[in-house]
Amino acid sequence: MHELSFKNNILTNQIDSFLSTFNLTRKKFLLRGFLYLTPETELAVIVDHEICNRKHPFNYSEYTKEQNEIVFSCDRVFRFVVDDEIDFLEMKETLPLLISGEFCDDTTPVSKGPDRRIQCIDPTIPESYFEDAFCEVFGREVLSRISREYPMLDVNGRTRWIDYVIHTEDGFIGIEKNGESYHHPQIIGKERYMDQLLKQNSIVSQGGKVYRWSLGSMQFRDVFCEEIKRYFPEPEKIVDSHHVFAKREFELFEHQEDVLEAIESGRRCGKEAFLVHLPTGTGKTHILISDFFREYERDLSIKALVLVPSISLKKQTMDNFLKGYTNWNKQNLTVPSPLLTASTVEQALVTEKKETYSISIGDSEDCKIMVQTYAGMARRYQKFKQDHFQYIAIDEAHHSVAPTIKKVIQYFNPNTLLGLTATPERLDKKKLEEIFGEYETNLTLKEAIEKGILSPIKAFRVKSNLDLSEIRYNGKDYVISDLQKNLIVPSRDQLIVDILKKYFTSLEDDDSQEKLPFKSGLIFCVSVAHAESLARRMREQGISARAVSGKNRKSMDYIREYEDEKIQFLCTCSLITEGWDSPRTSIIVMARPTMSKALYLQQLGRGTRLFPGKEALYVIDVVDNYGPFNMPWSCHGIFGIDRYVPWANLLKDPEARYEFSPEELILTGLYEEERAIEKINIFTFEKEYPDYINTEQLARELFISTGTLKSWIQKGDVEPDVEIPFGRKTLQYFKPEKIDELREKKGLKEHDDKTIYEDFFDFLDKGDYSFSYKIIFMLSFLKCADHTGECSLDELADLYSSFYLDRREKGLSVDRPNCPFNNPEVIKDRDGVKRSILSNPFEKFERKRFMYHCKDLNRIAFSSYLWQKINNESDIRKIQNKMIEDLENYYRNLDGVPDIEEVKAKYL
Repeated sequence: MHELSFKNNILTNQIDSFLSTFNLTRKKFLLRGFLYLTPETELAVIVDHEICNRKHPFNYSEYTKEQNEIVFSCDRVFRFVVDDEIDFLEMKETLPLLISGEFCDDTTPVSKGPDRRIQCIDPTIPESYFEDAFCEVFGREVLSRISREYPMLDVNGRTRWIDYVIHTEDGFIGIEKNGESYHHPQIIGKERYMDQLLKQNSIVSQGGKVYRWSLGSMQFRDVFCEEIKRYFPEPEKIVDSHHVFAKREFELFEHQEDVLEAIESGRRCGKEAFLVHLPTGTGKTHILISDFFREYERDLSIKALVLVPSISLKKQTMDNFLKGYTNWNKQNLTVPSPLLTASTVEQALVTEKKETYSISIGDSEDCKIMVQTYAGMARRYQKFKQDHFQYIAIDEAHHSVAPTIKKVIQYFNPNTLLGLTATPERLDKKKLEEIFGEYETNLTLKEAIEKGILSPIKAFRVKSNLDLSEIRYNGKDYVISDLQKNLIVPSRDQLIVDILKKYFTSLEDDDSQEKLPFKSGLIFCVSVAHAESLARRMREQGISARAVSGKNRKSMDYIREYEDEKIQFLCTCSLITEGWDSPRTSIIVMARPTMSKALYLQQLGRGTRLFPGKEALYVIDVVDNYGPFNMPWSCHGIFGIDRYVPWANLLKDPEARYEFSPEELILTGLYEEERAIEKINIFTFEKEYPDYINTEQLARELFISTGTLKSWIQKGDVEPDVEIPFGRKTLQYFKPEKIDELREKKGLKEHDDKTIYEDFFDFLDKGDYSFSYKIIFMLSFLKCADHTGECSLDELADLYSSFYLDRREKGLSVDRPNCPFNNPEVIKDRDGVKRSILSNPFEKFERKRFMYHCKDLNRIAFSSYLWQKINNESDIRKIQNKMIEDLENYYRNLDGVPDIEEVKAKYL
């Protein structure tokens, strides 16, 4: 690595000189390049060299781990590949723009290719690893706050997608999960890799941090969980990114003779959003300016935001507003205002109040009328409060279907939202109504329903005869393999089909009954296989249904057909829990039980939107027979309602008298049983024991191994507060206060990431050796470890066993008489040596949470907390010297260590 870095000294000197102008100094070598830092580490630049050269391979997991640590330690980290003069010139051009945030705002951000929020409908394997670990650390409720497949603009104005985004009180964090086939620079090549860097640098330039994990890093579960806990803020600092969408009163005007009067009439009727479609040259800008100043006359405190596609249009719009203000000023002011400019409009006297007001037109945040390009605002909108602008206008509104602009429009909640377009061939009325007619709120689901923002919910419980009391629970949700084995049964699926036929399909062909309007719905299944089999069964019985998943290339076509009412039901396992919903959805079938409230709410939310002619969302909970602790969430459980009346409005008192809606009368007429109030069990483990921790979490808090804790439980020293059957085993849970109780009872010192450094050296200083294992293990580990604190167990075992083989070959005592390594067959058996290492000495370090083992990767690693503190020349040398000293003392009465310099040469 060093040879590569110094291969071109002239280029290196040029880089050093250029970066010094930003107060950046080269601090250290990295795996593939250099790290440059400012004195206060508020800015860092990583310059990689020949990173795509296959002649110099490197471990990608080690590379991403190294860079994550730098991102964690610095405020902003930009990354470049510089192999030659051309790369250097590109860095010279790009870095100042990234640091200043002066992006290309002259590009209309139209998304190229499919919307990844819909295209990537099922979690990939890396995503599953990430989500599982995130839930382990913070809980599934916190996972529901982060955004998946998040659109943003790069410095060139292109729409890009981030795998996950966490919005915090201090900014945002981007998470990229990297499969090596798609991200390793030596596999994808330099052009694609530099494009990835451009995206990630753009995120940083807009105030974010970017963490990347390879699949291998995520598979190392314990270390990965520690890194998540270290790098991400506390749960209370994570801002919920998912909001209830409310409807704005919306109206579309096409070729109106007097649009201004029509807009004013719409306002009087309570409308807030208007989309004006007029041909070019018919005065759209005049409509905007005239309407704004009419609103300004009513409220001189209002602030306006005008969005335009390009910088040239931005200047033109500011000039037009300046002229419009001048005309309004002449008509409304007794004292003429001074000369006005496009960047600022001087003070003007208002006739009636005789008070002085300042109005300014420009592109800065403090302007009364702020004019910005789409791209410029898409990068800045979250700096503003949702009600910052009372008047928002979007010129060339047909571009607003781009994901980044859609987010801007739906984020703000102005009193007036005005869209202007002259492009009929690109005017998708349905999409534009969805964008201009919606805005985000901070309401709960219940509050939004009660305010009429979301659809009422009416629930029906379908009781199956399946006994699922033995379904295992893994601490977060049901074990998927158990659900697949027990739930994919013909009788249960047929029950679902019969209910849908009876209430929502058969009526259309039955002239003797009143008919329900066409209703479409989503059925959430256990797996892709379950979705496909259920959809097939429905089609065989005359119901239009299709299964959609990430594995089915026709899924996008099926979704479009569903939107066009050509398909009545979509069956899915994980699609549509996030990133897509259809307001027309009137039926949700929960055919997949879940113990996760967040997952249930995500699925429920796919059908809560209002839609013309939609009287309510009908939720069908399939109720199986579960054990006392294994109760899944239900619609009634979500709202805390323990009384059930079939098809009744959930949020209305079932005992109160009220008028039935026409649809409800039809459904109740079909329901042969008496509509009596039924008491139901709405217990769920997540609701009853929300703060309880499992065995692994308790052991982690106490800084002991799970084996130690389990032995205490077996001896009766520790009693779990809750026990849940899990197949042949039992899951055990503890109250949070059990942590302090056990510390006091067992005389345990409080350990955390702040004490681990001291704890580790205290542990080494004790020097209580039954055998020499810990000494040789530590020397071997430090020799084999990469610079992220990980090493291959095979490589370590070879170095470890070679010490004992050397002693035997030299005729020296291998170890104490009862050491199994005195048997040459044992020491030559690599698998046996690995098992011996893991049981002792590694287990001693693992018990203290100093190290972890990943069986799948055949690797061991230091705790990320510990490695971050000891990964320096001074501490590593201190540990090695301690081990050499202990080695000499240990073997003093066992033939000694005749050539200590040879040992040092081998292990240091």
